[in-house]
Amino acid sequence: MIVRVSVPSRVHLTLIDLGRTGYRRNGGVGFGIAAPRSTFAFAPDTAVDLSALASCGYRLAEIESLTIRLEHLIEQQQLAHGLLLNEVQLPDRHAGFGTGTAVALASLESLFLLNGRDVSQEFLRSHCGRGGASGIGLSNYFTGGFIFDAGRRFSSAPIVGSDATQEVNEQPLEILRVDLPDWPMGVLIPPGASALSLEQEQAFFVQRLPLEEAEVFEVTYHAVFGTLTAVRCGDYDAFCASINALQRCAWKRAEIDLYGQSVRACVAHLTSIGCDAVALSSIGPALIFWARDLDATFAAAVSTYGPSAVFRTRPDNVGRTLTHD
Repeated sequence: MIVRVSVPSRVHLTLIDLGRTGYRRNGGVGFGIAAPRSTFAFAPDTAVDLSALASCGYRLAEIESLTIRLEHLIEQQQLAHGLLLNEVQLPDRHAGFGTGTAVALASLESLFLLNGRDVSQEFLRSHCGRGGASGIGLSNYFTGGFIFDAGRRFSSAPIVGSDATQEVNEQPLEILRVDLPDWPMGVLIPPGASALSLEQEQAFFVQRLPLEEAEVFEVTYHAVFGTLTAVRCGDYDAFCASINALQRCAWKRAEIDLYGQSVRACVAHLTSIGCDAVALSSIGPALIFWARDLDATFAAAVSTYGPSAVFRTRPDNVGRTLTHD
C-alpha cells in the first residue's frame, strides 16, 4: 500500500502573548492556503527511511530526529512496519509556510495508516513534537481554515520558536476555527530575501523577546478585535486594515526588519500597485497579499518580480487529503 498525503501551507499572521508576564504564552492567528502544498508518498518498510527529505533541504540531524521519534513510537505501540518516504515535494523551507509541521504530522499519520491502526488527531498532535510556539500549523494540517489559538499556560522559561522545541508538554489551546472567506489572494517570495537559518531564528527570539506589556496589548487588540472578528463577520475592509496594523506592531515589525530593506520595499511596492493588505507569514520571508482587482495587481507584480516569484492562491478550509494506492 502507498499512502499519499497532500497538505495545505499555513500562513501565520502573528504570535500574540510574548510578554514578561501574563495569562498565556504565545498564541496566534493564521490560516491555510491551497498553494503551495506539501505532498508525500509513503510505503511500508522494515525500517524508517526519511532520507528523501534531504532533497528538500532537510539537514541530516533533522532527519535523524524525526526518524528516532517514529522508531520510538513503533516500539511503544508495537507496530509491525516502518515506512519509506518514496516521494516528497515541499515549498521553500523556512519561508513561512509551516513545512516542518506538515512533514512531522504526515509522517506520523502515514506510519499508523500503513500499520492499519486508527489514532486520534489528539494523539497525533501530542506525539509529533510540533506546536512549541503555536498551534496554527497543527490545526491547519487537519482542518485548514482560519484559526485562533490561545497558546499555553504562562511560563517564565525563555521564549523560543517551534523548531527550537524538542518536546511539547502542553498542547496549544485552540479557541476558534472558522472558514476563511474566499478573498482574492496572492503570494510573493521577495527576491534577495534569504530564509533565516534555525540558528538565526533562535538568536532573534533571544534578542527581541520578551515584549513590553503595551506591545502585547496592541497585537492582541488587532489580532482579536481586528483580524479574527473581521473573518467571522466576512468584513474584507476591516480584515485588510487589521492585517496592515499587525505589520506595524512591535513583533511583526521586528520580523520584517530582519531582512533589511528587501522585504519592506516589496511591501511598499505591492501597496503601490493596488494591494489592500500585505502580510509577512511567520518569520518570513514569504508575503501574502490581497487585492479586490487581483488580476491587475497580480499582472503588475509578475511584471516586476517575474512569474517564478509570484503566484495566486486561495484559502484552504479543508486541511490535508489522504489517498491509498
